[in-house]
Amino acid sequence: MLLSELGFSVTADEDVEIAGLACDSSKVKQGYLFFCLVGRENDGHTFAAEAVSRGAAALVVERRLPIDVVQAETDDSRAALSRAAAAFFGNPSKRLKTVGITGTNGKTTTTYIVKSIIEAAGHSCGLIGTNAVEYAGNKMPSVLTTPDPIDLQKIFADMVAAGVEYVVMEVSAHALALKKVDGVMFEVAALTNFSRDHLDFFGDMETYAAAKRAFYTPEHARIAVLNTDDELGVDIGRNIKMPVVTYGVDNPSDVFGIDLNMSAYGLSYVINMSDKVGNIKFNLTGRFNMYNTLCAAAIASALDMPFAAVISGIRDVKKVDGRFNIINTAKCSVIIDFAHTDDGIANILRAIREFAPARIITVFGCGGNRDKTKRAVMGKIVATLSDYCFVTSDNPRFEPPLDIILQIERGIKEIDKTNYRLVVDRKDAIRAALEMAERDDIVLIAGKGAEQYNDVMGRKQPYNDERYVMEIAGEFGF
Repeated sequence: MLLSELGFSVTADEDVEIAGLACDSSKVKQGYLFFCLVGRENDGHTFAAEAVSRGAAALVVERRLPIDVVQAETDDSRAALSRAAAAFFGNPSKRLKTVGITGTNGKTTTTYIVKSIIEAAGHSCGLIGTNAVEYAGNKMPSVLTTPDPIDLQKIFADMVAAGVEYVVMEVSAHALALKKVDGVMFEVAALTNFSRDHLDFFGDMETYAAAKRAFYTPEHARIAVLNTDDELGVDIGRNIKMPVVTYGVDNPSDVFGIDLNMSAYGLSYVINMSDKVGNIKFNLTGRFNMYNTLCAAAIASALDMPFAAVISGIRDVKKVDGRFNIINTAKCSVIIDFAHTDDGIANILRAIREFAPARIITVFGCGGNRDKTKRAVMGKIVATLSDYCFVTSDNPRFEPPLDIILQIERGIKEIDKTNYRLVVDRKDAIRAALEMAERDDIVLIAGKGAEQYNDVMGRKQPYNDERYVMEIAGEFGF
């Protein structure tokens, strides 16, 4: 493909053939176009010479470099990368009906529900998100919640080649801030909710919210789906310049639910979807999952999916890996969940309290090199809503695990709680929690969900909470 066909203005002499795209100089091959991305920590321009030495045919730059190679200048290299990647792969998202879901919590579960609804309506649907990339019988582990633009467009192209009609994907705030989905026109852009997270990257809640707001423009999507019980959802709805489908419980909306009933085995409620009324049954419990199913139903409404497909699609979701996964043993019940924000862990603890016959014992931590402002807050919440908790390690990355744990403990000390223990090793903490548990107690293991690793000092060491629980259960004979 010629450089000009990727959207760059160049002279006839500069219009070189491009064999591939890269923004990592180590991945450059002969004839590639290298994008000099400008970030907070790295400036891709410093790797331009290396890219050329590896065979780059041209560079995309934000400032001219003293290198004898074709250079296409742009004022936004990230947006240029996303649009060029779409063009390079033949704009595959134009041949797909794409649904994007953003929000602090609930994205993964909601994508699986939407996929199930679309399939219940008789259509093929791909999925891109935190847990996996899935389409046409293929399933691949994810590296990022929202893949980088070159990978994303390649996935879209593979889905088109496999005959996929729809794709539902998680769109993270990072992806929006870094313009990963520029060049993709979404049929629907949906918001689950908005609460504290990622302040290590965004700095403050206003900047974080601005990244979410940027999704709801006619340049990105044709229809918005917004939560009327969420402050940001309401705020976006006031100024939006595109069609909107709303959902909620407490405030007027197009899709709403009443008469919620919850148990350890799931939830049920009555749904009204634009005056079509039916009974919803979902295999995961918690009021937050009522919102996830309502969001999915509102997306289905925006896509003109049959009401019967909404009812059956929600019912057909048996499990979402790492989201409220229950393991019943002879001694106690164990719940494994990805909850890793103050709002997320509060939601799940309140949901468990609705049906817990005895104590709730929680094992949790906070990720290293991430938002530090939520650590003490999470400690306060977990100590308040649990009968006992073990504060432990959770992907410490390049921070000393004990430093993170002590920051969490500050929040517990603020409320004078003594119902906790600090255990640095996650396996030891889980083992101690299961040893402490008595009949009818519930042990919540939060933060990692379906993750298959511990991220320690730049190495992803193989590990999974569910596998370790099963290992202990076998060892203990329960």
